[in-house]
Amino acid sequence: MLCARPLSMAIFLASTGMAAAQQNDSEAAIRAQWFTGTLLSPSPGVPREGVLGVEPYLIDKRGIGVFDANGILHSGPVGVEQIRSFTSVNYGFTDSFSVQVTPAVAHVSHDGDVQTGLADFPIKIHYRPIAGALDFWHPSLTTTFGITLPIGKFEHLRHSADGFGTGAFMAMEALELQQRFTTWMHPHRLRMWARVSQPLNTVSLHGISSYGTGPGFLGTVVPGPSAELGIGDEVGLDQQWALALDVVQNFAKGPHVRGSGMTSPMADIEGSVFWVAPAIEYNPTGHVGIIAGVEISMAGRNSPSQVIPQIAVNMFFE
Repeated sequence: MLCARPLSMAIFLASTGMAAAQQNDSEAAIRAQWFTGTLLSPSPGVPREGVLGVEPYLIDKRGIGVFDANGILHSGPVGVEQIRSFTSVNYGFTDSFSVQVTPAVAHVSHDGDVQTGLADFPIKIHYRPIAGALDFWHPSLTTTFGITLPIGKFEHLRHSADGFGTGAFMAMEALELQQRFTTWMHPHRLRMWARVSQPLNTVSLHGISSYGTGPGFLGTVVPGPSAELGIGDEVGLDQQWALALDVVQNFAKGPHVRGSGMTSPMADIEGSVFWVAPAIEYNPTGHVGIIAGVEISMAGRNSPSQVIPQIAVNMFFE
């Protein structure tokens, strides 16, 4: 009985030492892993002051059908193909405050007609009030506020699919949690986010527009608000290779269109889309990463069905 207490103390100290060693190994694995970022998760800002993040994207968007009001998928011809190229540029002014701009160019092809032009221009401010730690229970928290400038063409078009903009200033607010942890010594970076956007002005419409109006139309439109909930996970296979997966639910209300000669406005249709986006990452260095994958609409209501291959290169400069 006299030896029980020293023995229990020795076991406790040994187990504590093993737990500390495992925690150190876990943190070392997380720090050693290189990640690019999933395809769809929004940027939480750059990690510290003086870092410049540059990420060019190439996206090929093609509709393959439509989900009706009951969520039933109706297949259709491939139709319009839209290729977008945009570059995210993100600079850290402090360790917790960064500014991001995303200039974009769109290219549309349909019925032998090709149109190219600038898309609307988002500007975002990221502020990270909680830096977080390297475990599942202490995520970082980033708040984002943004405005999209309406520089993309949206009216006086030859075809409604030729529009690259909304014509409206759009405000955006978002919250994002990011966690880094390990499972069976495989490092993870998990992101969860919620985002809403809403228009700030009414837009005048003339003729054929990206809102589906026809020749000779004269009226106004208020774009519909939208919301998004998402979760994205990256898991490291080794220091350079990782797998990524996003699961995203979008909600949107259709535009409110009024025109001369219309007895009532066009219906504000509410729609939703559920997306999954698997991808693979290759990170040749800790400052350069390449990700390629495909965004797929798995279910929806009053929305198009799309398959969207995309590739991006993420680069950091200090």
